[in-house]
Amino acid sequence: MSEVVVQISADESRDSARLTNALDAFAKWSVDNDLLNSSGDAPDIMMMTEYSAGEVRRKLVFQSRDHAAKFLVFWRTERHRPLPHGAEPLRA
Repeated sequence: MSEVVVQISADESRDSARLTNALDAFAKWSVDNDLLNSSGDAPDIMMMTEYSAGEVRRKLVFQSRDHAAKFLVFWRTERHRPLPHGAEPLRA
């Protein structure tokens, strides 16, 4: 099985809580919509943090290109969603 790595830019990585919440919501959405892997579980997603040239970036590792592509569509919507009232973005 090959892995698919998606890099999240430094600007997008600044609000790690939003990214983490999006990953959790995507995992739940995957189960609710039967987007399961070959073992019948929700897709495994690994998040790594990379520090380079003074910036923090996130790397997401997916088990399949299909899961990665679906998450990117999901993330493009979530990252532009307004924060809940009173919440402030976290800054790295």
